[in-house]
Amino acid sequence: MTKSPKSSSMQLPRNIPTLLICAVYMVVGPALMIVNKRIMDPKGSIVFPYPLFVSSLGLLFTACATIVLRLTGYLELEHEHLMTRKFWILRILPVGVCHAGTLAFGNAQYLYMGVALIQFLKAFTPIVVTIISLLILKRKVTLRVWLMLLIICCGTSMTAMGEAYIQYLGLFLAFGSSTTEAIRLVLTQFALQDCKMSLLESQYHMAPVAALALLLLSYFLEYPKMVAEDHLDALFLYKGEFLLAATLGLGVQLLTSNVIQMTSSTTLKVISQLRNALVVLAGPMLFHEGISFIQVVGYLISVAGVYGYAVALSK
Repeated sequence: MTKSPKSSSMQLPRNIPTLLICAVYMVVGPALMIVNKRIMDPKGSIVFPYPLFVSSLGLLFTACATIVLRLTGYLELEHEHLMTRKFWILRILPVGVCHAGTLAFGNAQYLYMGVALIQFLKAFTPIVVTIISLLILKRKVTLRVWLMLLIICCGTSMTAMGEAYIQYLGLFLAFGSSTTEAIRLVLTQFALQDCKMSLLESQYHMAPVAALALLLLSYFLEYPKMVAEDHLDALFLYKGEFLLAATLGLGVQLLTSNVIQMTSSTTLKVISQLRNALVVLAGPMLFHEGISFIQVVGYLISVAGVYGYAVALSK
């Protein structure tokens, strides 16, 4: 039975919001990575090498936005009765701290590696997520999933080996980012599985925790150097770039969950790989980074593995 033209025309408008959200998600993430790279790049024009502070910008905007929505009555906290001191310490705090760690490790990589290599290494994250899920959630892993993870591991290794001047501190930061992101994802599922919070409500509780953790660390580890080397002036000289980074950070926080809600987690993984490809292309075009043939092959293998991993998990 074929669909009538009328039903087809009705289906298209319903899909338009989903397509728009996915399109914006494809643009906002790479834009944030490029802006953060420009702010912190030691060879750039701004030279603000403080990843903890830069990481806090998007979370600060997210925290302020949700607080304003709460104060103006546009955000209802349906699970406020659960927010006891014990619940906050055991469930909200660990997730927020891990989220802060993910952003801090991720942005610190821009000081030691190019944006293309960073995206290559991000394909390693599903491996860490699977291992931590196995340890904490005791989740069974099928042979097909392990095979896909092996493919991802081989592809990621090729991209790292293909880098001529790789810094091991950068590799450590990449592993730290993948590990904290994996722990955050697992803890979010483990700690909040009993309460289905809305996107804004969860950000209302978690964004301030992550932002405060980053600002405290930045104050003790980065602020003395900012003052000693007169880098605080950059906040005013390049306020447009910092404001853009904060705004894009807010967009990334909100769009990721929206894509999952409107499509699926599998679709998110596939779209993320396509989005990362845009960043890989931006490296040579905007920052004159070199990419070897073996890195391209390794990245394509990793992308195929991530796609197979997402499909295997969905079955």
